[in-house]
Amino acid sequence: MIAVGLRESLQRELTGRVERVEDWRDLEMRQVDAFLLDAKHVPETELYEIRGQFPDASITYVVDEFTTALTAFAAAHQIRLVHPTRLASYLDEEMGQHASTPILAFWGVYPRLGTTTIALAVAHVLAAQHGKSVGVLGLNAYDPGTAMVPGAEHHLDDILSYLAQQKLDPENLQAAMEPVLRAKYLPGLQNQTRALAVMPEHVRHLLHVARSQFEVLVLDVGSALNTALALEGLQAATHRYVIANDLVATQRQLLRQMDYILRPLGVEPSDLMLIGSQVHGKGGLAKAVGLMQVTSLPYYPSIDLFAEQSPEPMKVFLAEKTFRKAVETLAQSAVTLPAITEVAESVRA
Repeated sequence: MIAVGLRESLQRELTGRVERVEDWRDLEMRQVDAFLLDAKHVPETELYEIRGQFPDASITYVVDEFTTALTAFAAAHQIRLVHPTRLASYLDEEMGQHASTPILAFWGVYPRLGTTTIALAVAHVLAAQHGKSVGVLGLNAYDPGTAMVPGAEHHLDDILSYLAQQKLDPENLQAAMEPVLRAKYLPGLQNQTRALAVMPEHVRHLLHVARSQFEVLVLDVGSALNTALALEGLQAATHRYVIANDLVATQRQLLRQMDYILRPLGVEPSDLMLIGSQVHGKGGLAKAVGLMQVTSLPYYPSIDLFAEQSPEPMKVFLAEKTFRKAVETLAQSAVTLPAITEVAESVRA
């Protein structure tokens, strides 16, 4: 679903659920299946033109007041009207609350903490053990993440022109992705000078197309949170994982990023899950940074060296039992349904 002109409160509420654009005219060359239009920025006088331009699209119009004329027009042109306070529940009813694609974002507080390796490993386990079709998007603008994919021929650079024109289609996306074990992977940017040229709407367009192709999306956002690629990826995610070691410098960096970047974006500590990577000790990391720790990985200097020389580095890591168990735990956290708090009558005290 493509949302046009959403008011700020709805943008926050629907983060990750819709692709946002500012002007519907930018979509004239695209095939659009469903529109979400906000009367705050899309006046009633444009509805007739929009319906004529997109005769087969489903249109939902967010409006604060239901007038007789608007209600009659909407009925005549098969446009659904919904009040902004009812929008989220309406979309849940229409689309199914659990029908949206799970999006797992992995952020490493510092480089070289294994963010790409963990993301690719989790994607493989989700595909191999849970039967999911999984796409991994490299949203790291400063490292293409190809160390684990020797001989990779494609990168995010290949589709930047499509994203800039809002014309990426599933076929072009699939052609730019590399097979990695049981998942598909789009490595990040090779040309770092393009890092700040990628706009938020480009990233939202990429995520929208990718969601249509995979049952689960895994995002490798790298470590630098100063690009639209990383920030839009984190905001769109349904599951956010922070990868950190137990060094004091890393903990301080995490807390700084939380105060100056994540909280202003509406991401609270309760929205994040901690993965201990290259951990030297046994405790204290989660408590020190105030996050819930999902799993922990010890330091594997010898495996790192061996994997870099292997033609299939991911298989080297997945063959290590401790690493494999941690990755399976992460995959399980993404597919398990929320716990039900109700207790059956027969077991109540």
